[in-house]
Amino acid sequence: MPAINVNIQPEVIHWALSQTQESKLGDKLMKNIKHWLDGIKTPTFNQIEDFSKKSNIPLGYFFLQTPPKEYIPLLEYRTVDSIQSANPSRNLIDTIHEMEAVQDWMISYRKDMGFDVLPIVGSMKGSTDITAIVDKIRADLELDKAWFEKCNNIPNAFNYMRGLLEENGIVVMMNGVVNKNTHRALNVEEFRAFTLVNEWAPLIFINAADSQGARLFSLFHEVVHIWLGEDDLYNDVRNSPDSMKQIEFICNAVAGELMVPQKIFLYKWNQTAAEDLFQRIKTISKYFLCSEIVIARKALDNKKITKSAYDQIVENALNAYKAAKENKESGGNYYNTMTSRLDRCFIKALCESINMGRTSYTEAYRLTNTSRKTFSEVADRLGGAEW
Repeated sequence: MPAINVNIQPEVIHWALSQTQESKLGDKLMKNIKHWLDGIKTPTFNQIEDFSKKSNIPLGYFFLQTPPKEYIPLLEYRTVDSIQSANPSRNLIDTIHEMEAVQDWMISYRKDMGFDVLPIVGSMKGSTDITAIVDKIRADLELDKAWFEKCNNIPNAFNYMRGLLEENGIVVMMNGVVNKNTHRALNVEEFRAFTLVNEWAPLIFINAADSQGARLFSLFHEVVHIWLGEDDLYNDVRNSPDSMKQIEFICNAVAGELMVPQKIFLYKWNQTAAEDLFQRIKTISKYFLCSEIVIARKALDNKKITKSAYDQIVENALNAYKAAKENKESGGNYYNTMTSRLDRCFIKALCESINMGRTSYTEAYRLTNTSRKTFSEVADRLGGAEW
């Protein structure tokens, strides 16, 4: 069958190039693209299809007369301004759209089932009183000051908090790749987490490519955004106070106090005063089950360490994370990975909706990135029930 040539607007090709890294397209495709733009050759349909797959840009976009204008409202709520946020990757865009689909389904389900709106959403909107916000979140979640003493390690602490949030109607999703495509890893430098606030089904997404300690802080940070009633795209890797909005200062301060209560911190600091500074930070972080950066920030705010010491601790932590990521072995248990990505209450609701005939299995597979072969096992592990 002869190749079918297609007419693609040069502006669309330039736009598509701006949306991806040339290294992902390969030398052969890049050579063809240059010839198209120079007018030497006309692309074939198969070549455009290849361009679409390698750039992760929907095929239909290439046949528009002008580049598509993708409006991503969540970008307006980024923690810090950056070139990456202004020019989001396809991976981030697709992840946001995927989570919007999950949230839309959950909103529809809860409305149809007669659920009430969640009073916690926006209940502290406009407040700048750190103590009041901390007290309100603790009371609403029934969270003890020393909640971390109930947990054994950071992953256990994350799951404990995630469970409390799910019990209060907050959807918590997590992934380190787009859908289940391991070739499309999410970039921590671009974003660590985001929150889609809604009074029926607020949703938090955690970038699982981040370190375990950072994931836990991100979870707390996004929790505060729900109580303040404002969406968030959390993209601060180095805690950059100079470029932060006031609401981000508040969220960081509240998250820090929820994780590391002031009075308990000061007591533990004095208890370990004889140790080397970096060892003291490490010892205290293990007690609170959080990252060393969180403890260093608390120490800096309490004038226990200098800014230069804080910066060094942050740098050390980031270097340790990068080294650990490079040495991490691929693989792992498929079902453990899948269940960690999905919200337990979302799965239960999905199974109930399937049993009622309200939701098709096809839609359930799409929303969970599973298949006919894997959905039942994933649902069973998360407490869903199919009849």
